[in-house]
Amino acid sequence: MNVIEIFHKEHLPGSTVSVVYDAYSSAWQIALLLLRYGLENGYFGIVSNYSVPLSAFIRKAETVGIDIRNTLEKGEMAIIDFFGSRYLSKEELPNVFYLDKVEPETLNPKIERIHDGPLKEYLSEKLALRMIYTLDGASLLLGEDNTLKLLNQTLASKSIRLRDSTLVLAINRDVVSQRFVAWVTSISDYVILAQSQLDEDGPTEFLYLIKAPYEEFEPTAYSFKVTKNRGMDKLKVRKISP
Repeated sequence: MNVIEIFHKEHLPGSTVSVVYDAYSSAWQIALLLLRYGLENGYFGIVSNYSVPLSAFIRKAETVGIDIRNTLEKGEMAIIDFFGSRYLSKEELPNVFYLDKVEPETLNPKIERIHDGPLKEYLSEKLALRMIYTLDGASLLLGEDNTLKLLNQTLASKSIRLRDSTLVLAINRDVVSQRFVAWVTSISDYVILAQSQLDEDGPTEFLYLIKAPYEEFEPTAYSFKVTKNRGMDKLKVRKISP
C-alpha cells in the first residue's frame, strides 16, 4: 500500500506530524508526499524552507510529482524562504516570501504578518497544511533551543489561529541531539520513525508508526520502499508487525 494509507486521514486536520529519519533514509520524501496529498485534497500549502536553496527544494518536490512553480502560480501554496533570506539566494516567484532578517526573536511575528496579510484570503477559504522543511535545518540556522521555543510558540498560535491546520515536521535525527528529537516527538500527534540499513544486497528501510491520535492505535512496523511509480504510489509500505 502507499505510505499515506498508514494515516487515518480524518485525524490529520489539527494534527502535528513528525517524520523522523536518518542520514541515508529516503523517508524525507514522506513529508513531501503529505504536502502533495494536502494540495490534492483542497488544503492550502505553506512551506517554511530552512534547508536548501529554493531551486533545490523545487527539484526535491519533483521526486513526488509536485510542480512547485505551477502550484505557486495557481495560488495553491506559498513558501516562506528562510534559507534564501539568510544566504541572499532569492528567486522571483509568486507567493514566495523573504524576510529582511532571520532572527529568532522576531521570526514568528513576521510569519504571522504574512499569514494575516498576503495569505489571509487563501487561509480564510481553505484549511492549511504547513510543512517545516526541515526542522534540523531550522536548528542549524537558529540553534536547537531557539528552534524548540519557536516551535512551542507555533503550536500555541496554531491552537488559536489555524486550529484545524496540519503541521508536518521533517527531521534528520543524525543532525540534531537526542534531546531535540525527544522533545519534538513528545509534542507531535503522529510520529513516523524511519530506519535505513546498508548491506551487501543494497539499502533496506523500515518505518515505524510509533504514535497516532486515535484510541484504537497500536504501534506498527512496515518495510518501506521507493518505487518507480508516480503519484501517491511512489512510496510503498508493507506491514510486518504486529
